[in-house]
Amino acid sequence: MTTPIDIYDSEMVKILDVQEKLQLRARFGGPRNYNDFEREIVERFEDIGFRVQVNWHSYAINKQVQVGSAMPEITITGRTDPDFAFDPDQQVHEVTSNVLDLPEEDAGVIRTDQGDVFKSFRSGDAHGHGHSH
Repeated sequence: MTTPIDIYDSEMVKILDVQEKLQLRARFGGPRNYNDFEREIVERFEDIGFRVQVNWHSYAINKQVQVGSAMPEITITGRTDPDFAFDPDQQVHEVTSNVLDLPEEDAGVIRTDQGDVFKSFRSGDAHGHGHSH
């Protein structure tokens, strides 16, 4: 099991940008070469300072397994800089500065709950949750 790492809000913006580019690449990238795509995933995350692990999973549409197709699951496992030290004061500054551009009711709040805040944020349904750091 991978130990969670602390991520600044500014880094989350970069992670979401990489994720969006990878989704577009997967959707419109033509024929699948999983080795090349995995290499691209790893390189894009290295470019923003993170090491990742990629696991491929088959999937089904209408209960029909899609033969020859797979979806990547990307897990951030660490940082490329072995000397990195997370600065909680920087994170407080980023939260209070609303780096993630959250709606006003969620901006500037650091929540300590461990619920599904990130999933809610990603789905656009983060109302009333704020940050989960």
